[in-house]
This record gives sequence, C-alpha cells and structure tokens, in this order.
Amino acid sequence: MKKLVLALALSGMSWAQPIIPGTNLPNVPNRVPETSDMREAKFLFAEGQRLHREGQVSRAVDLYRKALAADPGRLEYRPYLAQALESLGQHQESLEQYDLYLAQESEDVKVRRARLLPLIGLKRWEEVDAELAALESQDPDYLLYKGLSWLERNEPAKAEGPLRAALAQQGERLDIRLNLVTALLLQNKSQDGLDLLPAAGISGRADLLRGVALYQLNQPAEAEKVWRVLLPSQELVEVMLNLATTLAERNETSQALRLAAQALDQQPNHQAGRLLYARLLNRSARYEEALVVLRPLLEPDAFEGSRVYLDELTGWTLLGLGRNQEALDYLNQAVKLGAAGPSLENNLALVLTRLSRLDEALLHQLKAVQLAPQQASAWYLLGRLYERRAQPKQAVQAYEKYLALETDETAAKPVRNRVKTLR
Repeated sequence: MKKLVLALALSGMSWAQPIIPGTNLPNVPNRVPETSDMREAKFLFAEGQRLHREGQVSRAVDLYRKALAADPGRLEYRPYLAQALESLGQHQESLEQYDLYLAQESEDVKVRRARLLPLIGLKRWEEVDAELAALESQDPDYLLYKGLSWLERNEPAKAEGPLRAALAQQGERLDIRLNLVTALLLQNKSQDGLDLLPAAGISGRADLLRGVALYQLNQPAEAEKVWRVLLPSQELVEVMLNLATTLAERNETSQALRLAAQALDQQPNHQAGRLLYARLLNRSARYEEALVVLRPLLEPDAFEGSRVYLDELTGWTLLGLGRNQEALDYLNQAVKLGAAGPSLENNLALVLTRLSRLDEALLHQLKAVQLAPQQASAWYLLGRLYERRAQPKQAVQAYEKYLALETDETAAKPVRNRVKTLR
C-alpha cells in the first residue's frame, strides 16, 4: 500500500491522526459585582476565544493564561486552555488543566470526554479504557472516542466498528465521517473511503483524504490536482507534505524540498515532516543538514511511533557522512525492528564494504539484486563488490546486468570501459 501523510505519514510509520471533534466546553457565566481584574480577564478570555476560532492557537493560549492570571477563580477558563494546549500537541500540560477543572467539577461529562484526547496523546491506554467504560452510558460521543483511541493505537480495523456505529447514530457529523475514512484508508479500503467523503470543497480535511484515496487507487495526477487546490490556503501541513512526496517520486527533488521546508516552517515539530525533509536532503547529498533535522527525534523519548524508519534513515545519513560504524549500528537496529527492502540491503552492503567485511557485504548485495532485479544501481554495486573480492568474472556479469538496465549513456560509458579492462 502506498502511504502518504494522512496526518503522520511516512513509510514504516503510523499515519493515523485523529481529527479532533469540536468540544462544547463549559459556559462561562457573568459575575456581579465585577472588579477591574475580572473585567480584564473577561476581555482577555473573549479575545483568546476569537483567536482560537481563527486558528491562532499559540496566541490564544497566551491570552487564556493571562485571563487566568487576572482572575484565578475563573475555573471555567481552564478547559478552553486545555483544549488549545492539546491542539498544539502539549498533552501533559493539557491534561493538567483538565484535571484542575475536574477536581472541582468531577461530573462534567463534556470535559471528561475532552480529557480523553490528551490521555490518548500520552498513550495512557489503561486510563483511556477505564474512562471510556465509565462514559459509555453517559455520553453519545463514546463510540467516536473509542474509535479515536484505536486509531491512535494503530489498530484501524478495531477503530472501524465503533466509528461506523457512531456514524449510524449521528450521520450528519463530519468529524465522525472523516475519522471513519481515515480508518478505511489505513486498511487500504480506498474506494470505500472515497465513497464516504462529502462533495469536494466542503472541508479541507475531507479533500486531503480524497487525495490520499485517489493516490492509493493509483491516480496520482488526480490526487495532486485535489491537493493543489488546497495549497494556497496553507492550512493543512499534510497537503504540502503529500505534494512533496509525489514530486519526489517524479524526481523533482528541489520543489519537493521547498514544500517540505514550508511545512516545517509552519509546524517545526511535525515528526513525519522532519523525516520526509531529511530523506529529501539525503537524496540531495546534504547529509549534514539531514542529521540536524533528525537529531531532535533521536533524543530519548522524543519520537512517537515505531522507530524503524527513523533508524534506517539515520543510518543512511551517517553513511553519507562516512560515520560507518555508527551507520551500521542504526541500520542493524532498523533490521531488528523489521526494516527490509533493496535500499536497506544496498546500504548494509556499502557500509560493510567500507568496514572491509566483504563476505557479509556480498550476502546483502546479492539480496538487494534479488529483491530489485530491475534496479541498475544494485547490479553496479554488486560489480564493484566483486572487484573488491578479486572476482573479475562475476564482476563482469554483474556489470553487464547493469549496462542492460542503465539508460544514461554518460553513466554507462565508464562501466563499459571497465568491463573491457576486466575481460
């Protein structure tokens, strides 16, 4: 299955991101008489709400905090601050604000439901399951949140059932529909997902998913058209990352790099975006820059999801920098985590060759050509390795395979000359 950014996409990674439903938080009553501090707090809070609705979430957080500092007794402000923090991915801080509110309003079902999102973000699954069980008979959105929890656990098949049930109950809810589409696309049920989407232009998220579905159905040109319509608004970082992916597949690496950089300018901590940008930098042989992009993800507990792709990409980057033993360590770790494929085998063969471990290198290069017999570069590397092992007959055979596949005569010419010399 071709994998794109649904919200966290890259090969080897989970790419399901729950679409956060709108949450009706507590009403904020008027209080009389009011002091000047209370009036200032009300003004700051109202301005924070406006910015929050407009998507200026960081500024909204700042104003919510100032409102609480001016009037600490306004308990009702805290869930709004918590919701804004959660949308920024600050799960722990969000949870703390919800807990401060619920310590005094423990029966507020709406806020208890909203509190599930930071718990899901923190992967505190026992608490999530316990709270879901408690809310089952109290909250009509129970099924939606159950589906969201399974999406975040990378279990789209388990998410599909509760999301379908939620949609049957509340068919008008776009957020439920889009999360169900997410679950379907993660299972490669592309046509089913496409059929559930509303008409084009109704929702940016829906059109993002429409592009993913079309891409999975081997219609990349149609997917790109959908995403390019969304691009001028620049509201969805995932659109830029998906377009960067499709451009990279056409070897338009410079344009892909520019889009990935723009996406990271908007969301510097977007982990899938960092991985894609580092991969594109590697393709451009800009290994030092790629390592700078990857380094924050390598810190302990900094990376969410499976590390398999991160370790493989780091190994490739270190290989480009000539840090061969470190590269081998990361590549071997990627193998332990389940990484596979011709590119991985090529890189393992190359780094082992540099470390003069030629017998091991040969095993990996033979596997690379077995996995990708139409990849010219794999045969070329096999020929080079046979030369290092003083096996000229086998080197010639590998080079001839390369020459039969290589269409660039400029690249092929020195290999033809090498074959003549070896013969």
